Amino acid sequence: MPIGVLTNPNSGKNRRCPDRAAQLRGAVGRHGVVRETRSLEQLGDVVDEFFEGGFDRWVCDGGDGTLHWLVTEAARRFAIRREDGAKAVWPSVLPGNGGSIDFVAHKAGVRGQAPELLRMLVEAERRHEPFAVAELDTLRITGRDRHGDEFFHIGFAAALGGVAQRFFDKLYERRPVDAWSIARVLGISAAGAVARGTPLVDLVPDAVIDHAKYLFEPTFARVDVDGRTLPFGRFASLQIGSIDISLGGVVRTFRHASTSGVLHAQALSTTPLGLVANLPNIVLGTRIWGNEVFDGPARRLDVWAEDGTVLDPVIDGEQFRDIVELHVEVGPVLRVPRVRAPNLFLRLAGTA
Repeated sequence: MPIGVLTNPNSGKNRRCPDRAAQLRGAVGRHGVVRETRSLEQLGDVVDEFFEGGFDRWVCDGGDGTLHWLVTEAARRFAIRREDGAKAVWPSVLPGNGGSIDFVAHKAGVRGQAPELLRMLVEAERRHEPFAVAELDTLRITGRDRHGDEFFHIGFAAALGGVAQRFFDKLYERRPVDAWSIARVLGISAAGAVARGTPLVDLVPDAVIDHAKYLFEPTFARVDVDGRTLPFGRFASLQIGSIDISLGGVVRTFRHASTSGVLHAQALSTTPLGLVANLPNIVLGTRIWGNEVFDGPARRLDVWAEDGTVLDPVIDGEQFRDIVELHVEVGPVLRVPRVRAPNLFLRLAGTA
């Protein structure tokens, strides 16, 4: 079966590898095609080509954001083809670890860089020895923005409000995005929150205080979990995931999403100090405590921004603005081949 390879030259690791497309073409050879997309406008044509060409193995050479856009566009095109009566079967998709965090690939057990993974996939196809497949639930997120336009995305983890969402604004202020950057943002946030309202505030740089003030600004909304309205409307943090994830090995969350068909929703109303006190739970993925907390399994989450406000959700690290209504439920299952390239030590040992 032909293999379709999508590579994003703008993703985290690929920016440092200008000849990535050539490497991928050499790896796939006559067994598939490589398509490079430098903008979202090019993505639809590539997805159509993969569907129409019968490519049942897709390799996504980019990070979590690239995978997010590929799967979202595939879901849109799949729906169109189904309405037109055309036969379309969801392919298996192999994430290529080309981003900054690559939490989806790590969850699926994929290890190695795209050229290595692609060579292994081609060899397995040639020998008719398929890899074991991980089946990952996704989020189907619909809604509308403040202009009335429809909002539709497929993803795995969504920060919908409060510190979960604002964290990414601070994280993306500096590059690269890595484990140290994540820890740094958390550390500055905690320091600023503790210092505010105490004599220590005069000893802390204004930038740290402003950082914490912005990060801990709450989101005001009505939130329903499985049809039941939460009895609070001020959210220090609001997030949901379809898989349990690790962000750079620093933050682990959505433990309930390890069960197939179950989402994990977290909604918390508390003070900045309450958030800081919960920081170990947020980092370790253990239960969040407080009087106004929902932290558990869910099938559906509905969010309406308070009148005069908007939601700025972050889905798989991709930022969106000016949303007033969101509905989150279980999306399609993504099949991911568990391809693991040998690590450097094993490769060297094999040549000794």
